[in-house]
Amino acid sequence: MGKLILVRHGETNKNVKNNLHTFDDSESINKTGIKQIKATADRLSSFLPSLVFSSKEKRALESAKIISDTLNIPVEEIAGMQERNWGIFTGKSWKEVEKVLGSMTLEERYNYLPQGGESWKIFETRLVNVIKKITKNHKDDTIVIVTHGGAIRALMPFLLGVQKEESFKYDFDNASLTIFNFNEGTFIKEMINDITHLMS
Repeated sequence: MGKLILVRHGETNKNVKNNLHTFDDSESINKTGIKQIKATADRLSSFLPSLVFSSKEKRALESAKIISDTLNIPVEEIAGMQERNWGIFTGKSWKEVEKVLGSMTLEERYNYLPQGGESWKIFETRLVNVIKKITKNHKDDTIVIVTHGGAIRALMPFLLGVQKEESFKYDFDNASLTIFNFNEGTFIKEMINDITHLMS
């Protein structure tokens, strides 16, 4: 049995403003984010992970590097774990996006393709494909994946085996831990959005 540890990257200034990042955003984690991830790395030491995967986004890579350096384990960039590409909504506040999505049915929202971006369905499919590949190739390992709040939220229905609308219940904090044990394609929840290590 393996252990999958999903970590949301440290805080950025755009997170504070509740604005959507651009795809392949060049923004770094801020001072608070660095402090958060250092605390996360210390917490992760008790799980003895063997490898850190990271989204190719800069804020995730910076966070993964801190974890890698602290735990002295390799870090590997992996395609497909980036945040959703919101196209024309990039850089706008979430309130502006909700004005468009709020009137849609669940299926319309799932398939809605913002100009120049990705639908929820496309986003979810690429994330799930990456998770399936990683867990298949590391079936007995404890692995960390540093990714994004929206990505972890979109993965919840797949990991928990629930309907896609259940993802609306989740809002992942910066530097949080979400952990599942896995075996032969089955995922067993250990913790979701745990931030107890940030409380001290």
